[in-house]
Amino acid sequence: MALMALTGLNAAHAQEYPDRPLTVLVGYKAGGQTDLVARGVARVLSGQLGVPVNVVNKPGGGGILAAHELQKAKPDGYTILFHSNSVINTEPFMMKRVTFTPDDFEYAGMITAYQVSLATQKDAPYDTLAEFVAWAKGNPGFSYGSLSPTARMIMEVIAKKEGLDVNIVPLKGGGDMMNALLGKQVALVLSGGIHYKYPDELKSIVALTTFRHPSAPEVETINEAGYPLGMDSRTTLILPKGTPRAALERLSTALKAAETDADFAKVVPAANIPILYKDLDAAAAEVSESYTQNQAIFENAGIEPQ
Repeated sequence: MALMALTGLNAAHAQEYPDRPLTVLVGYKAGGQTDLVARGVARVLSGQLGVPVNVVNKPGGGGILAAHELQKAKPDGYTILFHSNSVINTEPFMMKRVTFTPDDFEYAGMITAYQVSLATQKDAPYDTLAEFVAWAKGNPGFSYGSLSPTARMIMEVIAKKEGLDVNIVPLKGGGDMMNALLGKQVALVLSGGIHYKYPDELKSIVALTTFRHPSAPEVETINEAGYPLGMDSRTTLILPKGTPRAALERLSTALKAAETDADFAKVVPAANIPILYKDLDAAAAEVSESYTQNQAIFENAGIEPQ
């Protein structure tokens, strides 16, 4: 009887949902790569669901602030975090105050994969990570732009192994990162791929994913370069724990429409973030599996949460 009642509630929710505007939280400032894709997704969702979808920027801690706010939201499907799954499968291994696990949230799908890499100016005197390390040894105190705890960790591991003296410059969003890079305020940054938009001005020296990037297939991965730090990151619709499956399914179906949406197709090349849709169940599995894989990377690197 209880199961039948629950099924009835889910069916009712599916028929009624959504009947008012949705709020999509973004854990970075406006203007960056994630924000651009989030706004493209919001337009698709609005068109599919027939209600306004409002994007609200909540920058701080690489998405941690926004994730904490999501946890406080009512689990009714009306508050969503659009963010890289790194906020769940990576940040907890960097910061003691972050205790998220995959089971603390629900997932309605994934839509794009980041071409994460270490990026620099086109005229920088190094084209590979090995060449950068050699240059950095002769240029102690070089500046590195860090957008998140993970970005900081990557450089700290490299610096420790190679004995580099680095000045880590904290950044609060993709817009800040691009300004620092294009303005030559930093020698290197961790970029989610938006730098590929400027092929005449910027370049990658190493891919931080487990795969070589479509935008720069000649650039080796971090694992190929001898540092076992490769991690993949995907934009994900994340919702509060306990959100009804009916709402998750409705959102997942709506998100899939982005694969063939003409307007969204214009956003993706601008952000250089390839489409790779996963439905709600595949997304949940991806977050769980990557959490385990990334935990091993951090442990093997000797990184402990601070």
